[in-house]
Amino acid sequence: MNTSTAPLETETTVPSVRHRGAALAILTACVFVVGTAEWVMVGLLPQLSADWHRPLPTVGSLVTWYALVVTVAGPLVTVGMLRLARRRALLVLLGVFVAGNLAAALAGSFNALVAARMLTALTHSTAFAAAMVIAVAMVPAARRGRAIAVVTAGWNLATAVGAPMGTWIGDHYGWRTTFWAIAATAAFVLCGVAALVRPPAPHEIARPRDEVRGLLRPRIGVVLAIIVVAQAGLFTAYTYIAPLLREVGGFTPSAVTTLLALFGLGAVAGNVLGGRLADRAPWAGLCSLLVALAGVLAAFSFTSRIQWTSAVTVLALGVVAAALIPLLQERALAAAPTAPTLVTAISASAFNLGVAGGSQLGGYALTTGLTLTDLPWTGALLAAGAVLIAAATARNHLTRQQ
Repeated sequence: MNTSTAPLETETTVPSVRHRGAALAILTACVFVVGTAEWVMVGLLPQLSADWHRPLPTVGSLVTWYALVVTVAGPLVTVGMLRLARRRALLVLLGVFVAGNLAAALAGSFNALVAARMLTALTHSTAFAAAMVIAVAMVPAARRGRAIAVVTAGWNLATAVGAPMGTWIGDHYGWRTTFWAIAATAAFVLCGVAALVRPPAPHEIARPRDEVRGLLRPRIGVVLAIIVVAQAGLFTAYTYIAPLLREVGGFTPSAVTTLLALFGLGAVAGNVLGGRLADRAPWAGLCSLLVALAGVLAAFSFTSRIQWTSAVTVLALGVVAAALIPLLQERALAAAPTAPTLVTAISASAFNLGVAGGSQLGGYALTTGLTLTDLPWTGALLAAGAVLIAAATARNHLTRQQ
């Protein structure tokens, strides 16, 4: 990557193993709190619907609009902050993130809550990108997939711990308390970044046009398309998983919280699996997991009616959904090696475009007369589309290597 001579960070010493571990832990915590802020909304939808006296598809738009802001504004915010040191940019973004969640906790109307969520969404892609690029820079290239998995473990911990805990807090103390808790956690993480995160070696500031130029490769578009379609398939069903489990499976609110935690536990295991596949067989692993995603979603339309099969399916869905993340991120980085920060931010936008599309499709399906049990098989059809794109791309990749 062409760079200027201005230093990205002032520290030039190589960190000790202990310091590196602490830095990676706080970067994972950064992704955890950002992920919790997004994932927790799924568990809060029934409460928000009752509190604001609005139908589920309307409050479901909180998921949609958050994802759309991340999709559209995320790359723009990233380009605007490329001249800042990544650590400094991360600190600024965490400060805005804290403010956004405080505003959500204090929202006096549904529209004010939407606005607060949009403010928070502005920080999403760039915070994730900065944390990811710093973490990847700490390890050898051969272990890039595992470094990605360490950071993306924050997302999976958000599903295993953050979102269920946020849902539990909302059930017992109100959804506003959930946002207070997220803001407090983010403030703690901000302090941790300030105290512990240092670059492992001197870096340089990237010129925005150099990173933009690094994105002008056709294969990047293909990877982004796979991300969007796969995530849309997942979130067509997952956005409404709480009402699906309650109304179809007959689970109590506390049981739904437990099942969301089960999804998260599966996600933790899936994250490890995805990191290893990303280092060893990225295309084969990606295609296999996309097939698994389509299969699990299709099965959920039938297993959701019986409680024990619902639980097994939720666990399997967590494993597959989380294992896909390191693979997709690694493929995006491999497609644009000279633009790591921007391609990471844009891939995060692609993830959220899929979230927005899936949540919108799920809400639209419900308004047209489809039932909650129809959402998983609808998502499975989209996941099958991602399988076709990935398989064709993998075949072309193998052909070029021969």
